[in-house]
Amino acid sequence: MNGAVDEIVQHHRFIESWLRGEADPADIRPFLDMHTPDFTWYDPDGSLKTLPDMAPMMKEAHGAAPGLVLEIRDRRVLLDEDGMVVAAYEEHQRTPTSSNARRAVVIFASAPDARNGLRWRHLHETWIT
Repeated sequence: MNGAVDEIVQHHRFIESWLRGEADPADIRPFLDMHTPDFTWYDPDGSLKTLPDMAPMMKEAHGAAPGLVLEIRDRRVLLDEDGMVVAAYEEHQRTPTSSNARRAVVIFASAPDARNGLRWRHLHETWIT
């Protein structure tokens, strides 16, 4: 299976565990290191976030969603060439009291020393209505 598909799933398993409050707070550094220093992210509401924005957001969100279940669907690689991988997927979130879903496109940069050989370079998410 393509490393990008594996990376998407592994990344979201950590996010799920983090938001549930099950992940060790010391594990935030390896998570953040899976992103390039110039990482950018358009969240579903359209605001632009950077890696420096993400660190405090993640620290504050630890344990914010007990019972959260993340399901990643329709994972596919759109482009894989010249050290860049573009992939798409759907992320479905459920808690005991709410649910939402989003579509995402991620651009990965080749990084032989990273898990699955890739680092997150850009993420664009939009709500599924």
